[in-house]
Amino acid sequence: MKRITLILVAGLMTFGFGAANAQEDAKSLGELLRLIEQGQARDNQEARQREARFAQARNQQQQLLNQARAERTRQENASQRLEQQFEENQQRIITARAALDERLGALKELFGVLQTVTGDAQARFKASLTNIEYSDREGFLVELGSKMAGSTELPRIEDIERVWYELQREVNESGNVVRMTKTVNKADGEQVEAEIVRVGVFNIASDGTFLQYDPATGVISELARQPAGRFTNTTGELLGASDGYVDFGLDGTRGTLLGLLVGTPTIMEKVNQGGYVGYAIIALGVIGLLIAIVRFAGLSADSRKVASQLKTES
Repeated sequence: MKRITLILVAGLMTFGFGAANAQEDAKSLGELLRLIEQGQARDNQEARQREARFAQARNQQQQLLNQARAERTRQENASQRLEQQFEENQQRIITARAALDERLGALKELFGVLQTVTGDAQARFKASLTNIEYSDREGFLVELGSKMAGSTELPRIEDIERVWYELQREVNESGNVVRMTKTVNKADGEQVEAEIVRVGVFNIASDGTFLQYDPATGVISELARQPAGRFTNTTGELLGASDGYVDFGLDGTRGTLLGLLVGTPTIMEKVNQGGYVGYAIIALGVIGLLIAIVRFAGLSADSRKVASQLKTES
């Protein structure tokens, strides 16, 4: 009721202002009446237009609401259909896995052993000196291990034979002495192309130096310290030989003994480790040795004199 009253008041105020303006523009009462009729007709037309726009907007909103409700219903139906399909697929996967396990039978244990062997061979080959020549086998073993772990694809007979071949080749190469040319990092940081010799899976050496292989980076470098000359001299004989047998300082532990040998301090290093106390002890030892030599020389001379005198008296 209050809203209607406010609308009427606003209309009367508008009519009042319109009448006042029309009265100012009109020159007679008849013309004033005509202007009032025109204003009413214009107001009625604008009101009808506003009502039409409102009705149109209301119809559009209702249409959008109906479309949204229809879309929601469609999405709910699609969600239910997908949930049902997911459950059916889950059951199919369970059934397929059970059928696969039943058909594999004893082969399942074989593939388990193959997966274990593949993993062990991958780690062993990567740390082996033969990886310098046969680095391509690592990619094959990684791919085969991923295939076996995924359980989505069975290994082919060619893959199994390739694993067997790589294992057999590693055994054969462990007893071969191979000469090759590779990039070697010198102790001073310089990189050079040098002829090296791989002695089985135990050592690699160049002329006068023992080398080491880093499996992580695949880099061949000289040892920071070389063992004694009686060991490094054998590397030259090894590179110079074409057949037969030669003496070579072989490290059967694949680098452990060589590392201990290289880590053993020399005599000068031991002296330097002693510091001033060691120098003092050495100095006293030298002085004592000189005194002993002098005394020994004196006693030897006295002994000869006594022996000569006894011969003379006799």
